[in-house]
Amino acid sequence: MKTFPSYRTEGEAEFDRYQVGGSLAENAPTYVERPADRDLYKALKRGEFCYVLNSRQMGKSSLMVRTRFRLEAEGFKCVTVDMTNIGSENITPLQWYKGMAAELWSGFQLLGKLNFKQWWKDRDDYSLVQKLSRFIEHILFEQFPQDRLFIFIDEIDSILSLDFSIDDFFALIRFVYNQRALNPNYNRLTFAIFGVAAPSDLICDKTRTPFNIGRAIQLEGFTIEQSQPLARGLNLPNAENKAVIAEILKWTGGQPFLTQKLCQLICRELQHPETQFNLRQHKAQTVENLVRSRAIENWESQDEPEHFRTIRDRLLRNPRSRGRLLGLYQHILSENSITVKDLPEHLELLLSGLVIERQGRLLVKNPIYRAIFNSQWVAQQLENLRPYAQNLSVWLASHEQDESQLLEGIALHAALTWARDKKLPNSDYRFLAASQDLRERILEDRLATEKVQREKAQFALEAAKKANVLLSQARQQVRRKAKTLRLGKNWVLGITLATACFVLLLRFAGFWQGMEWAMLDRFFQLRPAAAIDPRVVVVTIDEPDIRAIRKYPLSDRILVRALEQLKAAQPRVIGLDLYRDLPVEPGYGALADLFQTTPNLIGIEKIVGSQVAPPPVLNRLGQVGFADQVLDGDGKVRRALLSLRPSDGKVRPSLSLLLALRYLEKEGIREKPLSDGRKGTLRLGRTRLIPFQGDDGGYVRADDGGYQILLNFRGTQEQFATFSFTELLAGEVPRQAMSDRVVLLGATAQSVNDLFQVPGGDRFAGPPHQMAGVTLHANITSQILSAALDGRPMLYPWPPVAQWLWIALGCALGTGLSWRIESSQGIAIAVFLAGGGLVAVAYGFFLQGSWLPVVPALVGLGISAIALPLATAKQLESIKLYQTVELLVAMTREEPIAGQIAIESLKQGESPENQAAIERWVANSYQ
Repeated sequence: MKTFPSYRTEGEAEFDRYQVGGSLAENAPTYVERPADRDLYKALKRGEFCYVLNSRQMGKSSLMVRTRFRLEAEGFKCVTVDMTNIGSENITPLQWYKGMAAELWSGFQLLGKLNFKQWWKDRDDYSLVQKLSRFIEHILFEQFPQDRLFIFIDEIDSILSLDFSIDDFFALIRFVYNQRALNPNYNRLTFAIFGVAAPSDLICDKTRTPFNIGRAIQLEGFTIEQSQPLARGLNLPNAENKAVIAEILKWTGGQPFLTQKLCQLICRELQHPETQFNLRQHKAQTVENLVRSRAIENWESQDEPEHFRTIRDRLLRNPRSRGRLLGLYQHILSENSITVKDLPEHLELLLSGLVIERQGRLLVKNPIYRAIFNSQWVAQQLENLRPYAQNLSVWLASHEQDESQLLEGIALHAALTWARDKKLPNSDYRFLAASQDLRERILEDRLATEKVQREKAQFALEAAKKANVLLSQARQQVRRKAKTLRLGKNWVLGITLATACFVLLLRFAGFWQGMEWAMLDRFFQLRPAAAIDPRVVVVTIDEPDIRAIRKYPLSDRILVRALEQLKAAQPRVIGLDLYRDLPVEPGYGALADLFQTTPNLIGIEKIVGSQVAPPPVLNRLGQVGFADQVLDGDGKVRRALLSLRPSDGKVRPSLSLLLALRYLEKEGIREKPLSDGRKGTLRLGRTRLIPFQGDDGGYVRADDGGYQILLNFRGTQEQFATFSFTELLAGEVPRQAMSDRVVLLGATAQSVNDLFQVPGGDRFAGPPHQMAGVTLHANITSQILSAALDGRPMLYPWPPVAQWLWIALGCALGTGLSWRIESSQGIAIAVFLAGGGLVAVAYGFFLQGSWLPVVPALVGLGISAIALPLATAKQLESIKLYQTVELLVAMTREEPIAGQIAIESLKQGESPENQAAIERWVANSYQ
């Protein structure tokens, strides 16, 4: 695990003793013991089922950790099941119960004692709760025949979001306690439940609940006497410590999270001498100033870790009850307290943590909450909540007499719809009832008026119907004509060229480079796995080998033994992918002699960046290749560096190239320069080596120094015959498996860190695929040998002009489809299919060794398919509107009133600009 240096100052070490948020460790110096610690510990030891259900950040999890530590210290077996670890969304009952059993299996450390997967499968004919019950009775009791077992269940409220009932689980807990009278083993098992919920929320069937046989542990806030561990952290004299803690508790009411946070803030401020002086002279005022500036003012931006927002969200989370909750809390603010009742709203307020029950009364828990969630805040939330808030306020201010504020029509209908299934204050219901009464009176008055005006309206209605018919007829005729309207081909050509230029401009700017790399990676992932290369063998040094040898780097003696085994198999060429610039005694003399007498052994050096010298003996013999690789901007290797001319002017070959050329020499194949292509092109057997240039494929201005080629990976380590280093030392590798082959020896262990990110692998998401350096050399060597001997395709880009034409083809395809197809849905389907065709074509060429720019072509396809309809829609709509007006004017000559109404109706549905145009066209038609 990577560690980082600490830059914490001496002052920071003091206030870091306070932990704001999360569970405190069992030995945390600022842990405050409360009666709940004693009550829970003693109740559990007596075997009672306990539950701690309270608001968030009240120290439930810290209490659970502390109690479990005390029990384990006495030799009891304990396990904690965090329900959020099992999950609550998109989970089936099978997954939930199996997850519960698996948590117990792993928590009680039964991994090596029971095949849980097989045990669960063998009981497929049992119900889920039966399986869990059998697990307790047949596994836990048998594995721990004498121990007392405690199961702590945390975050129990996460089950509230399950889409199925787990009443059977709670029934199982009740069963455990009922069985104590029949089976003494059950006396050894005790449950404790923690969370933010009421018992009535957790179980639907009240007759099966275990909560009526269990004990509720009350979790109260800190008192001054209990808070001495917090006081000691301030590093003030004892009397001043107690006084400061007393001031803090006045503000927090003993709320654990807020108390820890204020202690931490004051401890930080004490780093300043001025604050120390003010705190000693004016404790109450200094603490108040700190609370107001660092907690109350701009509280939303300073609420880290989140606390006040949790309370706010708990109040407002349920659209059906938040109005009632806000009204109830508003009443508490105005009256200072209210009598607690057995109502869901009272319980919900308690679970939010905003209020506390004291002597049968509900009151705000502390001054900080009262200052943040004050009357203005509640009024604003109610204002945001009600669609009729302003009308209601004025109506109530008028002592419910101002009928002008009552709702009518759509506003009343919307208000009634909104209020349905909600629990609102009584004032809301009186306001809505008064609005409904007013509506009834208005309806009666309107009915009387309408009876008088009905005959007049009948005539207007007939005229309006006729106008609608005329307008509908005109629009149908125009719609039929519009089907024949088609913009010229010049538009198609222009948009195609403009889109192609735009896409190419972005490509030259490097905008598509990362996406092109990603598409190439996808092609490597989709490509069928290649057969094992019969010419290349890899001997790996992995973690088991290092553990077996107990030393790394390998000593020269061990390396000599391995190389002698290789020489005995008579490979055609050996690649040693290990840096040996310095002796690793013992055995250097023997290694030097072996280097001197092994002409087919190639060592490595590093010549780019932090250089590593080659083995001296192999360097004198000219048997050295460099191991450096070229990394793209995203850290992946997609190119192979075959040779490089460093500052000394001497061309150095890579290890992979040198291995391939030595192998091909025996086949009578040598590289030959070609003058009919790109400068530096070589003929090598049945293939050509074309040097990479900076703008090839999806690259833009890439570093093309040295002689590079695009990598056409053969695959992972599975595509090569592979043996371990320990197998080689033990002589367990068949000699015929390495005879007359290229054998590469290198490290694949994670601890050696000779790993590179490469395309390919099985994953479309997640961390990049990593490949050891020796496997990468095997891929490059295999690529050259397979191309030279078998004609396996290399990976080449198309010429620039051909790439441009390919991108222009994608743009032309998009404009052509949108020009030919009328419906947007049809265009979308066609573009999707065409895009799939472009990808399929590019993938086909990729399998043949050609890299096409897929992303720019796809983007050009999409942009051009959208651009043509957008560019032409306004012009076509203007033409259709003008033709509609012409037809309506002609109809007006036969039906004057209906025609005028139709024209006015048409105008009302148009923009101001089109309305002005309609008036102008109508005026011109009558001249």
